[in-house]
Amino acid sequence: MKARNRLAAVALGTLVAVGGVGVTGAVASTGRSTPHSKVVLTGKAHGVTLTLMYGSSGPAETAAVTAAAKAWAALSGNKVNVINASNFTQQLDQAFAGGTPPDVFYLGSQQLETFAKQGELLPYASLVAPAKDFYPALVKAYTWNHTWYCIPKDFSNLALEINTTLWKKAGLTSADIPKNWSMLEADAKKLTGNGVVGLDVGNTLDRLGAFFAENGGSYMNAAHTAFTFNSPQNVKALQFVQSMAKQGILAFPPQQSSGWAGEAFGLGKAAMTTEGNWIIGAMKSSYPSIKWAAYPMPAGPTGKKGTLTFTNCWGIPSSSKNSAAAVSFVKYLASPAQQLRFAEAFGVLPSRISVAQAYAKQNPQVAAFVAGTPYAMSPVGTVGFATVQSQFDSQVANLASLDPKTLLDELQQNAEALLRP
Repeated sequence: MKARNRLAAVALGTLVAVGGVGVTGAVASTGRSTPHSKVVLTGKAHGVTLTLMYGSSGPAETAAVTAAAKAWAALSGNKVNVINASNFTQQLDQAFAGGTPPDVFYLGSQQLETFAKQGELLPYASLVAPAKDFYPALVKAYTWNHTWYCIPKDFSNLALEINTTLWKKAGLTSADIPKNWSMLEADAKKLTGNGVVGLDVGNTLDRLGAFFAENGGSYMNAAHTAFTFNSPQNVKALQFVQSMAKQGILAFPPQQSSGWAGEAFGLGKAAMTTEGNWIIGAMKSSYPSIKWAAYPMPAGPTGKKGTLTFTNCWGIPSSSKNSAAAVSFVKYLASPAQQLRFAEAFGVLPSRISVAQAYAKQNPQVAAFVAGTPYAMSPVGTVGFATVQSQFDSQVANLASLDPKTLLDELQQNAEALLRP
């Protein structure tokens, strides 16, 4: 596979967070299907040096990953070279292209098909823990061609964040917390004024897609054999977002001179936003004076609930000469205790069901994000879709002056081209 092709497929996955099934077969490095029990681990489990490559969301994640690597190294008698890639997409691609991939690395769900098709991933997941320990949607996100490849590291769901100071100032109460689109629109109107917009939403499919889901829409059909971007449900959802934009009660980050919606929210330019639980750490570190609360995303007109989920797994390359130690390392990283440490350090949600539930119980602020897990929709993982989405995203900020149907027809046409032989 040429480097530029993988680079296009990987690009989207590394942008998501910052803004981050029973299986019987496996694909070995030869590309042929073999049972998981026949996956052969290479190298020694002790006395080796591993390389871990990841892209950090900030100092808190960097410190947590570094600490975990040091702790496992001390316990196992191994060493870990930790690479916090400044340009994760490019550096990971170059490492694979050069034949020296890291022994363990972050892998977004959008990237799985690209790497799996090339036979570049070791299907080790069932060697670490049973699938039932993890949320089914996360296991599915890392399953390709009936093969569960890698252990989901953590996940993040979108929720609705509200500036409680501005909320009270507008005369709104707990009874006004939006449970549906009508309430969301009414609240946004009351919150807009004096330099503040009611709702700021990221100008990307990775935020607007939540409205699709809330209206019964989706990205693909149930069999994942065809795209459904221009379905009536999605068109109506985008028309709703457009109507709020035209009223001036919804804005996109560029219109508020912000890098992302969380910044507009943190600076008090927006009273509400729809971001994932990564916003917890951002608000704590960058905007500690802002009082806010998170709630589940409002339902659509028919009462259907919806949100989006984003996740990474611990990838291990099929060509690794130290896969025995790498699997041991992932077992440690994916252990309940370590998942909880990561969650407490930088706000991600643990992929293990029991750990996530316990974490949410101990941290009420997290509950709204965890609540969306049963019905959360994952991003598209089709090879090449990152480029298609980028073209769509580039137009979103001008949604108020565009035709939603035409915009989605274009997205549909470009996406369908990816499925042609």
